[in-house]
Amino acid sequence: MASHVVPRRWKSGMIEVGAKVFAYVQASGIDPTGDTGVANSGLIVGPSAAVAVDALMVPSMTRRLVTAIKKTTRKPIAQLINTHHHLDHTGGNRFFRRTTIVSTNKCREALAPGFPPVPLLQRFMPKFAAEFPKLQVVLPTVTFEDRMVLYDGEREIQLWHPGFAAHTVGDATAYLPKERILFAGDIAFLYVALVRREAKQRFDAGMPADAAAGDIKLGVYASWSDPERILPNVMRCYQEFRDELDQPMDLPRMLAGMERLRGAASAHACV
Repeated sequence: MASHVVPRRWKSGMIEVGAKVFAYVQASGIDPTGDTGVANSGLIVGPSAAVAVDALMVPSMTRRLVTAIKKTTRKPIAQLINTHHHLDHTGGNRFFRRTTIVSTNKCREALAPGFPPVPLLQRFMPKFAAEFPKLQVVLPTVTFEDRMVLYDGEREIQLWHPGFAAHTVGDATAYLPKERILFAGDIAFLYVALVRREAKQRFDAGMPADAAAGDIKLGVYASWSDPERILPNVMRCYQEFRDELDQPMDLPRMLAGMERLRGAASAHACV
């Protein structure tokens, strides 16, 4: 059996993945300095208007996205779908003026209190420190509970909440049944199956989530940057095992733990 190879470089920019359906990929490879906060977006171009999927994080990112959209189509953005409330998907909402922003009810509720404090963001993602004070929360104006369908001509865009808390309490996916294309937001990660399996073993053994995150070996994914991001995944798994998925994540504890893991990784890095 051929071994699984994790790519280190890939195509970036506006990539057509179906007829007039695009993935906007920010990164072009693994960034050794870290890529936390570097999410992707989507664009669905219809006969009279277009639909965008997620708005990215800081102003420089969203401005590049908007420029790429304008180079791809002259049609207006009628709707912007927020797949969940996290900053790297909603920070750019304010750049989509005269656009209807759509999300689940729970996504809007989670976004309403605002983004995490600026000093915390600056400490955790220093490369974007100058841009965090410029953030402004713009809430979705149309929400749904479990399912919603958008129509643009003959194209159908199905919006689904998974029915339970997954990456967040308010996740949504956007599925195009005719094209069989899914915009999954952050609920589809290649390495989650490995992390969940290993986390369950440590949970059953009584190991705390912080210790489990430091103990799990990521195998082929060990070369990825920001390995400390395993902790929120392990904490989410522990919530699942305790049947506490409806509870919010302990953000201060999570970030403090990730900083400890980041320091441990740096201390043992080969140079």
